Amino acid sequence: MHPHVYHRDLAYIHDVGFGDFARGSAPGLLNLLNRAGITEGRIVDLGCGSGIWAREVANAGFEVLGVDISPAMIDLARQRVPEADFHLESFLQFQPPPCRAVTALGEVFNYLFDTENSLLSLQKACKRVFDALPVGGVLIFDVAEPGRCRGLKQAFQEGQDWTCLVEYQHDESHQQLVRRIVTFRKTIDSYVRHEEMHCLQLYDQDSITQMLQDVGYRVRTVRSYGDYPLPDRVVGFIAAKS
Repeated sequence: MHPHVYHRDLAYIHDVGFGDFARGSAPGLLNLLNRAGITEGRIVDLGCGSGIWAREVANAGFEVLGVDISPAMIDLARQRVPEADFHLESFLQFQPPPCRAVTALGEVFNYLFDTENSLLSLQKACKRVFDALPVGGVLIFDVAEPGRCRGLKQAFQEGQDWTCLVEYQHDESHQQLVRRIVTFRKTIDSYVRHEEMHCLQLYDQDSITQMLQDVGYRVRTVRSYGDYPLPDRVVGFIAAKS
């Protein structure tokens, strides 16, 4: 049973209005793969969303396997990258096949769509990735840290046929961030309203680094993918199997 997250309208809005991160990050990410000697083979994208990054990976000549917990996102990804293989599943349960690299971009590991998500379950998922990688393979992802969106109360964005309102709730004691997202999408003669709550468990850099080292990775952190900076209070991890 998959939670009702990134419903059709929000998935559409995220795809058309919030795809800059995936597109902007792509050149730097492809360069990271290239520098690791990864120029062919299978790349697994956890939390693939609507397939923007998967499209870039496929264009670069890789075989792509994408995983997402949202049926609407998977539908969009299959339309964008028809030659790729997509799975409707939580990244916490997915068993990656042998691959050259795994990515999880846009704070994927923070989201509590799967209520089993925790540092311990995340470690188990990273161990499954480790076991699927060859020596020299890499896991690349970013996480939101405590303080993410601190000071923000609300945000508003609109496009030609949609409006997106976000209300931020901060739970400092549990180090969680909740985004209440209300969308309006235009139909022929009216607007359809939809609402979702997205809860993120925030992780500090040292905890994630230690967790990855305990699995066996060699770890370095980044604050940008190439020339594309990560948002404030978001840290990237390049975890290599050596």
